[in-house]
Amino acid sequence: MKTFFKDGVFYNEEFNDGYYSKNSAIGESKFVFESALDEIWDKKDSLIVAEAGFGVGINFLNLCKKFKNSNKFLHFVSIEKFPLPKKKLKKFYNKFDEFDDEFKKLSKKLIKKYPPKKTGLYRIFFSKNIILDLYFDDIKTALKNLDFEADVWFMDGFSPAKNPDMWDLEVMKSVANLSKAGTILATYSSSGFVKRNLTKSGFEVSLIKGHAQKRQMTRAVLKQNLNFNNDEIWFKRALKTYNKNAKVLIIGAGISGLSTAKVFKNAGFDVVIAEKESEVATNGSGNLIGALMPLITQKDVILGKMHYAAFLMAVNFYKKYGKNLVKFSGAKEFAFDEALIKRYENSNFKLDKKDFPYPSIYIKNAASIRPKKLCKALSSEFNILFNYEFQNLEKCDNKYKVYFKNDDIIETDIVIFTMGNHSEELFNKGENPKINFDDKVQISSVRGQVTWIKKRLDNKFPLSARGYICPPVGKIQLIGATYDRLDYEKKKRYIDDVKNLENICEFIGPKKTKILDSNVGFRSYSGDRFPIIGALHDKEFFMKNYKAINFTKHSDIYPKHLDGVFINAAHGARGLGTSIMGAYLLLDLVLNRPLCVSKEIFNSLNPARFLIRKLKKGLI
Repeated sequence: MKTFFKDGVFYNEEFNDGYYSKNSAIGESKFVFESALDEIWDKKDSLIVAEAGFGVGINFLNLCKKFKNSNKFLHFVSIEKFPLPKKKLKKFYNKFDEFDDEFKKLSKKLIKKYPPKKTGLYRIFFSKNIILDLYFDDIKTALKNLDFEADVWFMDGFSPAKNPDMWDLEVMKSVANLSKAGTILATYSSSGFVKRNLTKSGFEVSLIKGHAQKRQMTRAVLKQNLNFNNDEIWFKRALKTYNKNAKVLIIGAGISGLSTAKVFKNAGFDVVIAEKESEVATNGSGNLIGALMPLITQKDVILGKMHYAAFLMAVNFYKKYGKNLVKFSGAKEFAFDEALIKRYENSNFKLDKKDFPYPSIYIKNAASIRPKKLCKALSSEFNILFNYEFQNLEKCDNKYKVYFKNDDIIETDIVIFTMGNHSEELFNKGENPKINFDDKVQISSVRGQVTWIKKRLDNKFPLSARGYICPPVGKIQLIGATYDRLDYEKKKRYIDDVKNLENICEFIGPKKTKILDSNVGFRSYSGDRFPIIGALHDKEFFMKNYKAINFTKHSDIYPKHLDGVFINAAHGARGLGTSIMGAYLLLDLVLNRPLCVSKEIFNSLNPARFLIRKLKKGLI
């Protein structure tokens, strides 16, 4: 996408249009867009502002300046089909002459946090009171994949005459779907085409004085949400939301539970953690060392999109921890057969076909993590209730009574299950079933054994092929891992150590290797490889009200959930990434914020998905 400066204005060659007014970019932003917040500024402590056309980020930076010294919270969601690469955006900021010192600081901060120029939704924690969600994609795709109710919309794309697709009726209906009665829409355009499409979408449209020499601009207010889209209504988010006075009980103290606790505590919630064992991180989170790296798939595969989104969120989460816990050294994933070579060639990563022993992908910002030590560091912020084994829960008025094996009872507003491999017990499965939220959920426990060997390789980052080998910790090196579903044997097995050695032979060669020890852990996996994250649904309601979807493929009935009951589980071998995504996603649901993942990913994580599949096929 070629861009250039002309008469002091930054232009896009394809649309032959400027990114802002020739009179003043900041002046236009304040007059057209910031002013739309004026009438609701004193009525709200938190605002969701959505934007079509991020461009060079002037509107966002302008609002950052407005919110910086306030006690209000800004969640800014912006869509951009043609994102500028970081280098070009930085070059623009360096040339732009309207920035004062504060704008310059904000622009440098944005450049530092700016995401890769790949299609997808990116969450940026810009400051304590500002979140920026950037969605790089076609506007029609993005609008269908977002989930929020905006307080204000900024329509700031290239002009309707030069970019009509961004202003058509389909777009305006989607904008209305992501709004509520009273949502304000602001745009510099006064086009009749735009006004008609807004009116047809439920907005009351007014023309007011435009910026500088522009005679008029459009301001609109949504009078009623016409609900143009009820596709897959059964996956809609739970209606009940909470304020930060709510008490949160998290059951399970592995990486999933502790990261969820950390995210909720940082948001201001009162958090209690209950753990079955006598210490934290006793299963999959208890390894000496592990790797943070995404699963690589072909482009546009939802599973791969999910893992990459989780990876980026996890990188941001772990950056605050020291090198004794997390080292961002990168990692290599090797394509050891033709199927993987084909997959990696069609991925969003660059395949080095000349690498040895196989073609490989280098994953920037991948990390070596010390899971057990990290969990202990996270746990130091909480008073954890150990030897609390979950048994049941009961709703009493607007709270829950949660019962434990030691006869203790905890009252809470919100329950979040992060029980690792024991999560299957919530769905009438496993060695010791506790409860049956929905036995159609496909979840199981998987046994994995890792092996500690005497240092054989001085690799600086994790290497993964049939097996994986982590960087050495002193004179010890961890390799792994076996995968045995529904195997509950806790004893170490020599044959598993042999398997682990065989699977990394291309890295260390045939020379005899000394086995020092091994560790057995258990993880939970789902039947479709996606984690299970979200509000738990009311199984009986779903079976009664969605029984006909195998014929109709559609419903207008909003789903019913178990208010305040959530799960963050089934993370498999990549829980260092996906559990962090789960923590942020649950917080979004509880606070009714815009979701940190696209709707297609959200639906793929939804605990109700297994039941819905069976209902669609008429198997229930």
